[in-house]
Amino acid sequence: MATQDVSDPAPQPAAEEKILSTPGMIPAFVLVLLAFGGWALLLPVIPLHVVRSGGGDVLAGAATGVFMGVTVLTQVFTPKFMRRFGYRLVLGAGAVLLSGPAAVYLLGANAPVILGVSGVRGAGFGLLTVAGSALVAELAPASKLGRATSLIGLAVGIAEAGFLPTGLYTYEHFGVEVPALTATALAVVGIGAAMRVPGIFPAPLGSDRAAEVRGLALAGRLAPAMIIMISVAMAFGVISTFLPPTLDDVAGSGAGVAGLALALVGAMVVAGRTAAGARADRVGPGDYIPVGMAAAALGVAGIGALALAHAPTWTFLIAAVIFGFGFGAIQNESLMGAFQRLPKSQLGTASAGWNIAFDSGTGLGAIVLGLFAFAGYPTMFFIAAGICIVNGTAVTIYWRRVAANARRTDG
Repeated sequence: MATQDVSDPAPQPAAEEKILSTPGMIPAFVLVLLAFGGWALLLPVIPLHVVRSGGGDVLAGAATGVFMGVTVLTQVFTPKFMRRFGYRLVLGAGAVLLSGPAAVYLLGANAPVILGVSGVRGAGFGLLTVAGSALVAELAPASKLGRATSLIGLAVGIAEAGFLPTGLYTYEHFGVEVPALTATALAVVGIGAAMRVPGIFPAPLGSDRAAEVRGLALAGRLAPAMIIMISVAMAFGVISTFLPPTLDDVAGSGAGVAGLALALVGAMVVAGRTAAGARADRVGPGDYIPVGMAAAALGVAGIGALALAHAPTWTFLIAAVIFGFGFGAIQNESLMGAFQRLPKSQLGTASAGWNIAFDSGTGLGAIVLGLFAFAGYPTMFFIAAGICIVNGTAVTIYWRRVAANARRTDG
């Protein structure tokens, strides 16, 4: 099979159909929504629950660390699982592993329970994120791949905008039982959605041996997309981790505004991915990278500047909106870039690379840039903005050279 050419202007009959009318696309969308919803619902809840239950900051941090570590490890092997067991079984298993064990959190906030459940749930999240993204690309007509990948952004945006504040709200008012049991209930919905996924398998490796990429060539193909995704994900990791204490410094109590800001980031991710996806379907991927990276850099730098100036807390919401749009645009551009650069038999590899970049970037932003907290919170936000500017500029130059070479070759 040949690499999907998303820039081919020639219309195809299937491409004229609406994306959601493509068989299997709705359950695929639901599964991606459940993956990020199950992640977002308990992401801020479990560390807070551990601390309030006397477990301490170390265990609270370890819960997130174990979850993300197992997630990335699982994502590495998910393409192999997909080829062996197919999309339906992998997605169903992911839904069960991510959401099913959440009820076990009710047994206590001790280390075996917290770390054990977090590890199992991380494995489910890894399966769902890679297989769900790859399935959307598998089902989409080539000329509509941009809009199809923007559906993934819609799912992620809904999850972040809705489930992050919902998890905190229900925990504050009803305890850990409600968010934990809600997460468990999502497993039932996930299994139902997985059963409606077409019983298809990724194209086997070797089916297009001439087009398949290995070794250093594979790393080179995916590197530009992963670099920009890691860059904006690091900025997101800094914002999601350090915006609440930053606002505490500015206003004495910033949890409410920080929750609203994160919800706005999630909402604007949808707008950014939709805009970038529509643009990519018209002119090909890469054209929106400067816009997305500039918006992400401006948004995160704006947070730093506002913190430095001790500006009113509502002004941070403006910076969150700007960052969210750029974050969403780069999510779409990087995912499309990864899909476009590999043949269809390696869609799972492209999806795994992108998801690893997203998750590892988020963790690196919180951990590595967090080391600069001694210099003040604004410093971390400024460094994150600088990373976006430098890497965004480099990848933009590279992608434009690749596009120019392709046009010369075609000519």
